[in-house]
Amino acid sequence: MDHDVNVIGAAALLLADRMRAAVEATTRLRGETASALTALLAWGDGLPIEALASGLHLSHSRTVRVVDALEARGDVVRRRDPADRRRAVVALTAQGRRAATRVLKAREAALQDALSSLSAAEVGALAGAGSTLLAEAATTRAEARHLCRWCDVSVCGFDDGRCPSIPERAPAF
Repeated sequence: MDHDVNVIGAAALLLADRMRAAVEATTRLRGETASALTALLAWGDGLPIEALASGLHLSHSRTVRVVDALEARGDVVRRRDPADRRRAVVALTAQGRRAATRVLKAREAALQDALSSLSAAEVGALAGAGSTLLAEAATTRAEARHLCRWCDVSVCGFDDGRCPSIPERAPAF
């Protein structure tokens, strides 16, 4: 492994650790629970548990436990899927939307802080490289959803076609 690759790996961990710590400190939500909330806000609201599990890269049973915890908090409701009454769909409540928004704000603050020592050009170069990596990785709907589980779709460019995780070769969310 060369020096640059090693530094990139360490920087990726720095950003992930800072986001996770900020989200946990601000919201008292941990990993999969926070991811489920933001995923529901971004792309999963009203989808079956199976779709949420696929996008989060969790087993069905683990996703059910995450949804159980969110339901107990009042963040989501579970309903029968109108298209297939044997399946459940998960929907955010107003409280759940607020919680997901708090997760995204904590994530943004952590990223802003971590990147504050970089120039605008350096941030742009990093974003360009990140866009290339995301476009290369997002070849399926499930993978695009997984990559975007903590994304703020209000700024990612999803609505105007700039989101790098939704290239033409990957089906839309």
